[in-house]
Amino acid sequence: MKGFFRRISVVIFYLCLIVLCNKSFAQIRIDSSRYFNPITDDIAKKLPPLEALIDSAIENSPEVRIQELEADYNYYEIKSAKNNWLRNIYIDAEFDAGDWLYRDRNELLQTTTDWYRYESRRISYYGGFSIRFPLIDIFNRRNEINMKKKLMEVSLIRREQQVRQIREKVITTYNELIQQQRLLRVSNEYQQYAKVYMPIAEMEFKNGEIPASELQRLKDYQTRGAIQFMDIIKSFNEAYWRLEEIVGMKFNLINVMR
Repeated sequence: MKGFFRRISVVIFYLCLIVLCNKSFAQIRIDSSRYFNPITDDIAKKLPPLEALIDSAIENSPEVRIQELEADYNYYEIKSAKNNWLRNIYIDAEFDAGDWLYRDRNELLQTTTDWYRYESRRISYYGGFSIRFPLIDIFNRRNEINMKKKLMEVSLIRREQQVRQIREKVITTYNELIQQQRLLRVSNEYQQYAKVYMPIAEMEFKNGEIPASELQRLKDYQTRGAIQFMDIIKSFNEAYWRLEEIVGMKFNLINVMR
């Protein structure tokens, strides 16, 4: 009876182990979808289209935004220049109302008393309209408006210049990233070849088939190839990070070669 329960316990243990392993493998498959291997995966298929990257870079560029704000400011400057003639038109108005008590003395009148008082209730108002145009405002108005328009045109042209520079920078960095991946694959092939050939070369040296100088030469090639391989990985990662900064978005690719 004890042996039966022992076998049941063992079966249940293995079933639980299988379930846990399946969950772990499923989790590994899900997480591995976020990984990117530049040796086997094509970076161009992992990134958004080139035009989408360019649009994102233009939208997130602070330089382009500054030029747009300057163009908006110059637009309001033009409106202000067109309305400057209104500063020469004046409208005045005044209104008074109240009671005034007076105590006057008139020495020319022959009365029993020299002082008299009287009360006055008055309502007074005034309205006025005037126009005054200095000659500078008359003859220089169109010139000021044209100057503001030219400033706005300069801002728009500078924005276009910034857009072109951003397009060139995105295209250059994108192509650099593609080129670095190609170099990385070529260098990786050499590394794989060196791993296979160097043990053979060492065996040939031990058997006296090649001299020590030849083995040293092959070892130098292997060392320089390994250093170049690490440099290419560094250049690839830097191009990847620069492209992220330029376009203003994270690609969320986990590079297993880092």
